[in-house]
Amino acid sequence: MLLRLRAIPTLNRDSDMRLKVLSTGSRGNCYLLQDGDEILILDAGLPIRRIMEAIDNPEEIVGCLITHEHMDHAKAAYDLAKRGIKVYASAGTWAAIQGDKPRLWSQCYAYKDWSVSLGRYQVFPFPTEHDAAEPMGFVIRNNATNEKLLYATDTFYLRRTFPGMHYWLVECNYCEDQLDRMLYDGLIDIELRNRLKKSHMSLGRLEEALSLNDLTVTRKIILCHLSDQRSDERRMVKEILESTGIDTVAADAQMEIPLELAPF
Repeated sequence: MLLRLRAIPTLNRDSDMRLKVLSTGSRGNCYLLQDGDEILILDAGLPIRRIMEAIDNPEEIVGCLITHEHMDHAKAAYDLAKRGIKVYASAGTWAAIQGDKPRLWSQCYAYKDWSVSLGRYQVFPFPTEHDAAEPMGFVIRNNATNEKLLYATDTFYLRRTFPGMHYWLVECNYCEDQLDRMLYDGLIDIELRNRLKKSHMSLGRLEEALSLNDLTVTRKIILCHLSDQRSDERRMVKEILESTGIDTVAADAQMEIPLELAPF
């Protein structure tokens, strides 16, 4: 299915978007998308103290997006909502996070094929493929510049195509041959191998997904949630760069990545 976004005029304003990686991978996932004085938190898989320490002015936070309920993505979701920050996730994700805790007014629901405005960002959720209650990815449009970023993690496949994305923040969790070699060597069991193939994006699957998309305006691909044991960062970056011709980097903790329409 093709996700179409209504075109809006690009305003005459230089882009100042950047992505700060607080953490990525199984130890926790959290990214700060910032443009000027507005910050949008992408996943909150760290203790809230660590997230707030990375933000000089909490009043700049316009919201938080949670892809699913697993703690390496949602550890601080409820605590952020308790602080009055609007935290958007699917109904299934919030039910799993909330448990028997009281409902908070700043728990907000994300629905597929629906959008919400958070500051200058317009957010479009879409369903993903993971072993979670109701996982989602997000297309994020900066209404001031018309730049669009796709955030998709913990999904073994993308059932839609996403034309017009300037930036991709996307999972590249493992290399298929490394996973199979670990199974052969007895380092993992067949159950874990099969679960990973149905819950996380491999290098091959990502290459396939990108090949099906129109990347004409794409300026940067950021690989995230690499496995410590089953990935090869240098190889992944090299293969995605060679197959797309687009500047590709692997996210790493404390990395700050400028998002520029004209990087050269």
